[in-house]
Amino acid sequence: MEHDLLFTIIVNENWKEITTEGYFCPNSVNEFGYIKCIDEKSIEKYINSDNFTDQDLLLVVIDPLRIKDSIINEKEGDIKIIKIKGKLTMDAIIDKIPLERNTNGKYALNIKHYD
Repeated sequence: MEHDLLFTIIVNENWKEITTEGYFCPNSVNEFGYIKCIDEKSIEKYINSDNFTDQDLLLVVIDPLRIKDSIINEKEGDIKIIKIKGKLTMDAIIDKIPLERNTNGKYALNIKHYD
């Protein structure tokens, strides 16, 4: 499998609304038909973009082995984007991690693999 884990970012206050019906279904599913995930090497750059100014964020960790729908790899500029078609069952969600800004006002996140 190409991806060990998949990562998506949501606004913390939206968690209950996104998962209310037993599925993980962020607004992007209704709007575009997919869940937008970010490659682990690009996640810190992505979360420090202007998209998330002054918001409490959650890093949602997804197990790609539990996804029944297709995964599409694309690029947006220099950031690798992974799109998951449709909503996910909650068993595909491994973890949700609150993200906090450091003293410089940036989100610090370093994902490491131990193969």
